[in-house]
Amino acid sequence: MSYNPSIPTGTDFLLQSQAQIRANYQDINIVWDDNHFNLTQNNENQGMHNVLTMRPQSVDPTTDATHVALYNKVVTISGAAAPELFYAPNNAQTPIQLTYPSISVAANLPQQYSFVAGPFIVYAGILTGLSNASNGSTINLTPTSTLVYVATNLTNLNGNSDEPKVVIPTDISGSSFKIKFKNFIPGSTFSVYYLALGTP
Repeated sequence: MSYNPSIPTGTDFLLQSQAQIRANYQDINIVWDDNHFNLTQNNENQGMHNVLTMRPQSVDPTTDATHVALYNKVVTISGAAAPELFYAPNNAQTPIQLTYPSISVAANLPQQYSFVAGPFIVYAGILTGLSNASNGSTINLTPTSTLVYVATNLTNLNGNSDEPKVVIPTDISGSSFKIKFKNFIPGSTFSVYYLALGTP
């Protein structure tokens, strides 16, 4: 028997409704047992969540002045659909993406990235073994995003010159940028640290 919200009616006999009401209570307990500590437990965990499963929402929920929302929505990242967790502030303000499907913070990688709720992807890395021949090279960052900020810093310069040496990021497009050099003497080699922020 499935849950029956229409019982008891005003004309039901107790003998008839008793079995129906009991079945309703049993169904409630069975359904509640999914993702919760069941209602038959006699301790402080009774009825509490032990896991929270959120079905994807097709649109962002609308919030009023006294409500916020935490929800699951499918987004497209690097060409693939993935369910992610979102927070909707009160008064229907712009939702904030809280999660991202991947992260890379392992040691000794030429490129690392992380995710900051907002949403932002934070990239950091080092480009090694560069020379004048690398001038204008395109740096492609993964995962793909739309870069909103890129900064570079010169390190490990090998060569002799009193002239100022400059490395700047240019031609920022999507999740790539170019590195441009100025005032490097032929034969010098160097490395460049970079820090970039992108939005999914």
